[in-house]
Amino acid sequence: MNNKVMRNIASKEELLQENEQLKRKLAEYEGMIKELSAPMIPSIVPNTMLVPLTGTFSVERFAHIQDKIVNSVAEADTDTVIIDLTGINYLDIDEIGYLELSDNIKNLTDALKLMGVETIFVGFSAKLVQKLVLSNSGFQGFKSYATFRSALKALLKEKGMEIQQIEK
Repeated sequence: MNNKVMRNIASKEELLQENEQLKRKLAEYEGMIKELSAPMIPSIVPNTMLVPLTGTFSVERFAHIQDKIVNSVAEADTDTVIIDLTGINYLDIDEIGYLELSDNIKNLTDALKLMGVETIFVGFSAKLVQKLVLSNSGFQGFKSYATFRSALKALLKEKGMEIQQIEK
């Protein structure tokens, strides 16, 4: 074989190796994004976890989020999960449909209910509420509040707790 052919073979092998390295890096970054997409944040209310959802919404992503929530609840002493939908990109919901969103949320709340965990939703925008109602998605029976703050106030009251300012 001449040198030119040998260089081409070496170049192809180098390209294949580089391609494999890039695929591994991409998989690693995708895993990091999945982990960051639904952080589980302990609340100031005992046994309560906050899950703020942001970004693009898809059926696959919601399934990942559901698995993450269910596994986190099983590991922690949690009796309430507050899911904040404020940061969800509602254009994505238009693509997958409001019935699909409703079904996914119902499945999540049913799974958590079987585990003895209450689910509270916050952050429904006026536009989302209107679209859910108009779509006849059957989106009902979910405990929800306009903001995370109002949900915490109600939860504290329900648990017979309150936050007091310390006098200096």
